[in-house]
Amino acid sequence: MRPAVLAWLALFVPGVTAQAAETCRYTGTASYSGVIEVVSTASTANGETTVDVAARVSARSFGLIAWRYLYQEIGIWRGGELVTAAVNHRYSAAGRIQRQQWDVFRRAPEGMIAWRAQAKTLADFQARYPVFARVWDPATFGVTWLRDYPFATAERRVDLDLARTAMPPGLGIPLAMAFHWVRWAGPDGVAAAVFLPGFKRDSRLDIPVAFLGTDAAGLTHLRATARHPQMKPDEASTGDAWVGPDHRLMRLTFDARGANGNARGEVRLDACRGNAEGP
Repeated sequence: MRPAVLAWLALFVPGVTAQAAETCRYTGTASYSGVIEVVSTASTANGETTVDVAARVSARSFGLIAWRYLYQEIGIWRGGELVTAAVNHRYSAAGRIQRQQWDVFRRAPEGMIAWRAQAKTLADFQARYPVFARVWDPATFGVTWLRDYPFATAERRVDLDLARTAMPPGLGIPLAMAFHWVRWAGPDGVAAAVFLPGFKRDSRLDIPVAFLGTDAAGLTHLRATARHPQMKPDEASTGDAWVGPDHRLMRLTFDARGANGNARGEVRLDACRGNAEGP
């Protein structure tokens, strides 16, 4: 389901730079008795825009097996171009940790260069990354970790690199596209260039976006359509966004078509603190 979930999140990249600082919170529901919580923070300093989005999803498979999916993306743009992408991906089922990994990608002349820190147990993680071990506990999800990453001696992962030839101008990452940049998308259709960090193959996705009009409440309705080799090949996944005249993202819905199952859901804005300005 991961490609399907990421696909609906990757909506648009209108190519603007945010100003000021802002934190927005969203909650919603999804298939399989799912509960979704998202916190999106954006700030600009020293010519760099940082968008940090953390999503928490809990659900039940077959109505019995409880699982939790934690996924955080941190994107840093300079001059409108992605220079750093960082991902913290955690998954647990029936109360047991199944996966915990931290990936960082840095822009270099040859492309986005990847490192990964991961382990299956706390003991293994402490042995590999003693300075970084404080972030192992799932309760630390969402706390600052990127500044400590250089001291983690993470593994260089050539298999996760994104080649320079696959990096068109305006490259984005899924959560930042969905919860931040989408808010300044205009009425013209676009094809968003999205990097799926952590994928060993098919890590680039071009997503067409359609403007569906403005409703009576003044909300702009946009729809993104995604297809990916790891999703159902004959069915497209879609993501819809409703954006207010003040550039607040008011609502997101998704219909994700995965090879192992489908998922639908919706999140709505709870509150925003601060402001992130457009161009």
